Amino acid sequence: MRAWIIKNGEKNGPFEIADVVRKLQSGEWTGDAYGWVEGMKEWQPLSSIPEFAQAASSEMEPVIVEPNANTAETAASYSVASEFSRSERTSLLIRRFFARWFDLLLWSSIYMCATHLSGANLKAMMMNFWFNYLMMIVWILVEAAMVHVWGFTPGKWLLGLRVTRADGASLPVGLSLLRAIRVYLMGMGMSHPILMPLCHGFSWWFVRKHGKALWDGSSDILVSVRTISPWRWLAFSFAAFMVMNVSGMIIEPVSRELLREFYPELVQWLESSQQPTTPQK
Repeated sequence: MRAWIIKNGEKNGPFEIADVVRKLQSGEWTGDAYGWVEGMKEWQPLSSIPEFAQAASSEMEPVIVEPNANTAETAASYSVASEFSRSERTSLLIRRFFARWFDLLLWSSIYMCATHLSGANLKAMMMNFWFNYLMMIVWILVEAAMVHVWGFTPGKWLLGLRVTRADGASLPVGLSLLRAIRVYLMGMGMSHPILMPLCHGFSWWFVRKHGKALWDGSSDILVSVRTISPWRWLAFSFAAFMVMNVSGMIIEPVSRELLREFYPELVQWLESSQQPTTPQK
């Protein structure tokens, strides 16, 4: 359910219900501001709308917040994604896309490196269905733990993204795990080569239209973003380049061997096309 607010004579929104409650409790908005919630017939003061009545009645009371560095930083330097315009949502989508793939590339590199260093047959492992799905299952647990503790993963941290509750607190363990599972099912299509691009395309459309991803559907989940410097983008690009190089050093020999095994004609054609032609006398 979403809401729209009249602010300075202009209609603003849509906002999640939790966003409006938070702004009322912080005193940023007052109960005499007019609002409209999906399903209502007409605009009413926020204090008259059941979803906001309690928050509006206590808006002047001091809100006691336990000191928390993460909460303070979020309030001071992050913006809420659901309040963005269409163009800003596109920018956010690009950040989230690259952050997601950076995390997956980083994790798969660590996973492959650990497998290689353990002395296991990496070729046989890569051909094993359960090996690849175990990698994703472990990543779901790792991602959920990082979002619960810090509010971000390495990719999100580099690109200035943070996932929290509506009040700025960390996600509970259960909600963080549920979100990570939803990302894998709805956003990544369970790593299926056909489902994945379909899920990517649908998620892009959904966020552009609604301002939230499917896996952030709960009104208690907020994705906030802050402006990052060109140096941060440069650091992200360098980190992605290094991860891809390390991953390539480990996987490329195995991938070449698999290519020779399953597509010998293609390998032969590629090798013959790369050989220098002998000049005719």
